[in-house]
Amino acid sequence: MNRNLLLASVAAMAAMAATTIGAPLTAHADGHDNGPNFTFGASVSYGYDFNDPMSGATNASQNVNTYSSQEQDESFNIDMLQLGLSGDRGALSYEGTLVFGDLAAMAGDSRDGDIGLQTLSATWDLGPAAVTAGRFATPIGYEVLAPWGNANISRSRGWLVQPINHDGLTVSGTADVFDFMIGVANNFTVADNSTAGAGGNDNDDEKAILGSFGTTIGEDHSLYVSGLFTQEGDSTDIWLVNAIMAGMIGFGDIDIDYALEGTVRNDDDEATSTELRMWNVALYGGTDVGPGGVDVRVDFTEDEGLVPGVSGILSGLPGASDYQAVSVTVTGSLPLTPGVDVRLEYRFDTANEDIFGDDDSMSDSTNSLQAQVVWHPGAE
Repeated sequence: MNRNLLLASVAAMAAMAATTIGAPLTAHADGHDNGPNFTFGASVSYGYDFNDPMSGATNASQNVNTYSSQEQDESFNIDMLQLGLSGDRGALSYEGTLVFGDLAAMAGDSRDGDIGLQTLSATWDLGPAAVTAGRFATPIGYEVLAPWGNANISRSRGWLVQPINHDGLTVSGTADVFDFMIGVANNFTVADNSTAGAGGNDNDDEKAILGSFGTTIGEDHSLYVSGLFTQEGDSTDIWLVNAIMAGMIGFGDIDIDYALEGTVRNDDDEATSTELRMWNVALYGGTDVGPGGVDVRVDFTEDEGLVPGVSGILSGLPGASDYQAVSVTVTGSLPLTPGVDVRLEYRFDTANEDIFGDDDSMSDSTNSLQAQVVWHPGAE
């Protein structure tokens, strides 16, 4: 069962070496001259929104952000099929992941939305440091694109404003109990989804600077901080900072895995004198219950335009405005067989503004029920 939040946090810290954060299907092989090793994972789901919103991603509300597929409710969804390869040749290792399905467009390299190149990179181990070049998973954030890398079916609002992957180069290393990474990338995230001859890999001459720092606290806790700064269109400055405290707390015979995540993103467009800011705090907790597990996420979001009359980053959707929102998500999981889990999730969202669609009108709350099967052979 891929539920352990502490292991997910360790995977996130390992991403400072520019591996695929939270995607256990693409772990590098040990030793020398190994691979290529081929791996895969898959996720399918069905969701029901108790509101009755317009279907599709063009819905002028935020219901779609609560769905596993990021597309629509009352439908059977192929969330993702991921094919991966990895291997090494001496000090040089490589990995790549190709994704299909509803979430493929979020990998940023998809013209039709059904297939995307999520990662493809090589890492040179220099001993005290490692250099990675190519397309790598972002070092930012606790939740990841691959559904089996998360404890819940849906994702927090903080994840919605984070990058997914980057085209660029990083240098990472370890000193005692500290890990670090610094890198440069084309954009905020991969944006190679334009038509031929328009935009391509890099839509301007600005670059993104990203970095991360992590350390362990005792035996059961870890602290991880990451961030990014870039300029887009020669006028919009974007910065994002993310911090994660994660570990395990014992209560008698019960072990609770937890993570506390904070995300702040600010977009400042000097050309239009527009400044937007969104911050999100998410608390994750999970424990084993018999052969399965239960995971809970509670997150609070404030999304605002710092200039009067301007909507925030996510609330820029038609019909939405600045808002504060609270989301409560409860997910139960049960292994059907090694490497295959079935999940059931209930989620409730409420806001101080009408940002959710209901019967083609707007509402200040929504709740949904989703079922998902994830297949992740070889995952820990």
